[in-house]
Amino acid sequence: MTENEPHSLAAGTSRRDFLALSLALALSPYAANADPSSPAIPPSAPQSSDILQFDITEPGVEHHFYRHERIAAHLQANHGARPRLIVAFPAGNTGMGVWFESAGKPAALGIAPGTRVEGIEQPDGLRGVSAHLRSDARRLDVASAVLANVRNLRDYVTGGARTLPPALACQVERIEDQGRPGLLFSRTSVEGKHRLELRIAPERGTRLLSEGGRHALVAAPDGAIHVRVTALLDYAPLTPFAMADLLTDAAADRPRDKQALAFLASTENYAAGSWRFLTYFGRDTLLSTAMLMPVLQPPAIEAALASVLDRLAPDGSVAHEDAIGEFAVLENRRAMRPLAEQETPLRDYKMIDGDFILAPVLAAYLLDAPRGAARASAFLARRSASGQRYDTLVAVNLERVLGLAAPYAARPHFSNLIALKFNTPVGNWRDSSNGLGGGRYPFDVNVALVPAALRAAELLYRSGLLGQQDTAAARAASLAGPWSDTGRLFQVMAPAGQARTQAGAYARAQALDPAPALQTIEGPVRFDALALGADGQPIPVMHTDSSFVLQFLDPPPAWLDSVAAHILMPFPAGLRTPVGVVVANPAYAPDGMQRLFTRKDYHGTVVWSWQQAMLASGIRRQLARADLPADTRSALRAADRALWQGILAMQARSAGELWSWQPRAGQAVLSSWESAEGDEACAAQLWSTVYLAVKPDGHT
Repeated sequence: MTENEPHSLAAGTSRRDFLALSLALALSPYAANADPSSPAIPPSAPQSSDILQFDITEPGVEHHFYRHERIAAHLQANHGARPRLIVAFPAGNTGMGVWFESAGKPAALGIAPGTRVEGIEQPDGLRGVSAHLRSDARRLDVASAVLANVRNLRDYVTGGARTLPPALACQVERIEDQGRPGLLFSRTSVEGKHRLELRIAPERGTRLLSEGGRHALVAAPDGAIHVRVTALLDYAPLTPFAMADLLTDAAADRPRDKQALAFLASTENYAAGSWRFLTYFGRDTLLSTAMLMPVLQPPAIEAALASVLDRLAPDGSVAHEDAIGEFAVLENRRAMRPLAEQETPLRDYKMIDGDFILAPVLAAYLLDAPRGAARASAFLARRSASGQRYDTLVAVNLERVLGLAAPYAARPHFSNLIALKFNTPVGNWRDSSNGLGGGRYPFDVNVALVPAALRAAELLYRSGLLGQQDTAAARAASLAGPWSDTGRLFQVMAPAGQARTQAGAYARAQALDPAPALQTIEGPVRFDALALGADGQPIPVMHTDSSFVLQFLDPPPAWLDSVAAHILMPFPAGLRTPVGVVVANPAYAPDGMQRLFTRKDYHGTVVWSWQQAMLASGIRRQLARADLPADTRSALRAADRALWQGILAMQARSAGELWSWQPRAGQAVLSSWESAEGDEACAAQLWSTVYLAVKPDGHT
């Protein structure tokens, strides 16, 4: 245990009165639960109708997913000088983590060969998973342990002990059963209603040493450490979809994406990602539904849409993220809310993009999709938990869209665009401190989403689903005109000579061979700014947010030609690298701004799986138009081929959140993403599963 983590191993009292059964399981002989099959499921292996189990392996990290009836968990094991185990549960958005020290020497930690994660449900109401772990370390000292809400756990990962509220400190005790030792980490939730336990039981001759409140695992005679880990809690489980109720037969044959989606989806909500975002996120839900809609079953689409409508604010704002479980209790206590309200979920409404995504997704399902149109009236007649009909909630959101769009339509000046909310640097999908480079008016919201929302609002008003709304429909149409030209405010142009100088210097600074990029700069480089600053000046960073325009609007051919060129041009002239299309290219920005967009930044020169998918989906949508000239269609097809070449090359990573690169011999090669603060990407990300519906030509 390190000195800056005093909370981790407080002394506790014995609780053998209810542990007898669970200890018998945790301390069972290693061989009794061994599975002679390989611990990894081949991508094409079938799954039973009620058990979901799959593994994802990254360099230095193992991910093991398990879901069966009332149990769902993600177990992650990290190698390194400080090996780490995390078990995360969608139930209560709860996670457990243990950090070990290996005397500064790199050590492997993972599932023992020939074994799988197993589900456990006890008579006392605790349920969870158990797994045999193995490490090649000679000794592992237990450094710290956290049993808490996932949001508290992810804060601890990046900020350390100072970020963990004292009320979340866990107890640890050495336990014995028939002379065999083990460790029990436990907590009762802060409101006193739930139990969390993590048990570590040495096996196969591994020894547990305990002295002065410190604990260490010492290798067995075979030179390795063997333990059984059991993680249990009693938060109410979510309700999963059976695969047949989630996807149609039209879904692509991508087993890993199906598995990830099935793990994250429930009738209550669609979690954004695991392990770090195991709860509702509005934007992620809506964009994923938009792209997955062709292969989702109607009840699954409606569950996603209902989760958003149920969480609308009274003014029609779309909720971004749910705070539930202990995190909500602590925040409610801090706000001094009454005792009866302390377990009430808290919702974050600081994002500005979700308000404008809801209408286009609703219109796509209720008006354009035959299956949705047949169910539209019944869906809109449903009521939220507060008793409001869904058609009433939709109308409130549409009124908000029109109200927010009105100032710019009346006076088309940048200051009347949709800006980030006061005192926050985030508001769209690039929701990190550096994501918009200090910009205040995001490109995606103002050039794509507001016009798309106004168009969808007009269609929904005219459909009759919301009653007689001719006046409102006319108002939406009148507002849409001025908003169709906002792209002019974001235009950036670098003359050819300047562009070659900037791209070349940037490539050399990144240890990349500049020649391939420079060969593609034959004239001025034109692109849309990532955002506008508070002064209306463009943030000159090339980006992939053109995907929103491709997905939701019908832009002119010249703009499409430019976007196709950015996808085709090698980074840093454009966006294409051997590991995929980067979401930001700061080569044409000042040096100070370039430092905000590195390959360690969450929205820097990194590859996001879902952004590539939405580019591909949007290009396919544009190619379906009948009004494009032949040259533009050829450019889009070439961009589509280049895009899919990168997507398919990284297919093993595609269900994850994002990845990075490092230079090698002048080329960009794959690297896992980790921020300078130690933050990490999710192995299973909701909107990265959309390749089930977004497919290349000739693929099913």
